[in-house]
Amino acid sequence: MTSEEIYREIKASQNGQDWHHKNCFGCGPDNPRGLHASFPFHEPTGEVRFDWKIEKAFEGAPGYAHGGALATLLDEAQGVLCFHLGHFVMTDQLYMRYYKACPLGEELEVRCWVTMVRRRRLYTKGTVHLKRTGELLLSSKARWYDMPDRVFARMFQGTAFPVDTILKVLEENQKRGKEIRKRLKREKAKSV
Repeated sequence: MTSEEIYREIKASQNGQDWHHKNCFGCGPDNPRGLHASFPFHEPTGEVRFDWKIEKAFEGAPGYAHGGALATLLDEAQGVLCFHLGHFVMTDQLYMRYYKACPLGEELEVRCWVTMVRRRRLYTKGTVHLKRTGELLLSSKARWYDMPDRVFARMFQGTAFPVDTILKVLEENQKRGKEIRKRLKREKAKSV
């Protein structure tokens, strides 16, 4: 979705690029050194889920991904998840656990979900699996600070997306998030 489409019809975000600037290190298509991940929202589960390959530019040990690039991937994926659910957040804490080295050029499965929301804090988890084998390569837990609108407005004033437009997208995302939580609770109650 282009920024022009968002301006015409405000609706809930589906990808990180729906609302973020083009030079973002995580999702920006114009950042030549960025990750270029899209961080799509998976509505049936209320998660961010996607397949991704880590490029040679993010190499650490020969043939394997740098741990910092993987931390960036999961930090951004979990942060975008919070946005998709209607929260503008800033990383408060990020905990990474690396189980196995992550090979370059292999298809990875990335999955992130919210575990808890308390006052102005959100808690998320994320995993990266090797798609070919299903092996867990790394996991992450994060705590997020839900930013007040005034701070958000100050940070994004004068950027590509007008603040009022992003706030309207956040409202739509909050509505969607509430509907998903209700639906998941009903499904869980039925299965018990």
